[in-house]
Amino acid sequence: MRAADYLSATALSKKTSATLEALEKGETERLIILKNNAPKAILLSMESYEAMLEEIEDLRLTALALARLDSFDGKKALSHDDIRRKFDR
Repeated sequence: MRAADYLSATALSKKTSATLEALEKGETERLIILKNNAPKAILLSMESYEAMLEEIEDLRLTALALARLDSFDGKKALSHDDIRRKFDR
């Protein structure tokens, strides 16, 4: 992490508007907010936050698919043709 990625809570309270603008413009991806020189929070742009949520959801779905593959029994599976016959109208 670069020093520019850290911001004190005091500086944030004094420069809230400029800080939010820097995040919005993409000048910084995230800011770690320090209180008494200890990390207390992370400030992200909405774009970074949404990208993070998407990636987490992709990882969750991948883990679910891999778990299902482990328990997949091809003998019990229905073929594509079986499904089409069952649901085609």
